Amino acid sequence: MNRAEFWATKSPLPEYHTITFNHPNFAGPIRLVANQFDAVSLGGNDYQPAPMTIKPPDQTSGNQAKLNLAFPRQVVGREFKKQLALIGASREPITVNYSVYLDDLITPALSWNLYASDTGGITFGADSVQVSATDDNPMRRRVAPVYDPTVYTGLELI
Repeated sequence: MNRAEFWATKSPLPEYHTITFNHPNFAGPIRLVANQFDAVSLGGNDYQPAPMTIKPPDQTSGNQAKLNLAFPRQVVGREFKKQLALIGASREPITVNYSVYLDDLITPALSWNLYASDTGGITFGADSVQVSATDDNPMRRRVAPVYDPTVYTGLELI
């Protein structure tokens, strides 16, 4: 086999791209495997098949890691809306784990732990559900301190 044939030949090893959505208020993690026909057990967890388009995070530049996913709305739309309704007023972020399993069905070859973005994190279109996830944890952002009258006594007389 010459060099051109080697690079033109697809690996015969199994390759699975998995997405896991999790939040403390969810009934349980949502585990999906990309573009498979049957459920797959990877790393001790069962993943449900779902057609999806994945744009993985850029690993070469110093930019913030950003993962973009798109699912057909008729496949996952109803379940996503049901789980998002459980969140309510919680301020905890939705965690998104993207893993790639190559040959080894126990340990992922590549894994990213990300968070659904605050702005445009999960959007519902007419035909698709789009998810944007970054490595910026919204719980670690700077926020103004909450007013406490026992600490800040300047407004007691107003």
